[in-house]
Amino acid sequence: MEKISPLRASLKAFEQFKAQRAQKRQESQNPNATNPFGLTFKGSMIKMDVFESQASKVQKTEENNGFKENFQKAGKLAASAWVSTINRLNSMKQSMISFGNRIKESTMNTWDKLNKTEINFTGLFRDSVSSLQKRPVMELEAMLSEELQTI
Repeated sequence: MEKISPLRASLKAFEQFKAQRAQKRQESQNPNATNPFGLTFKGSMIKMDVFESQASKVQKTEENNGFKENFQKAGKLAASAWVSTINRLNSMKQSMISFGNRIKESTMNTWDKLNKTEINFTGLFRDSVSSLQKRPVMELEAMLSEELQTI
């Protein structure tokens, strides 16, 4: 019994494959009768002219030009979108700045009003509710009119 090495087995398989290919070539002696180019693709004969004609080259260049035009259009669209985004961000920035300025002015005006306002607590605790209830209405009316004149 003879030991078969993997190399010898693969060599034997290759020789069988080579013999089968040679046998197939001998069976089809005249392949050019149906296949003028003598080419096969995955075991099937090519039955038509597969070489490019001049018209298809022109068509491909037109397709490439169309692709270039579409690419340029897409580039213009992207650039337009970028410019509009920048403009929108600038307008938002300007509106935020104006909003901040309005808040600043309102705060300053409020602060100025508070600085000019005088608060006086001298007459607040002078009269209690029970003492006011004991006074006559004419006197309360005179007190109220005095207070209203000071405002």
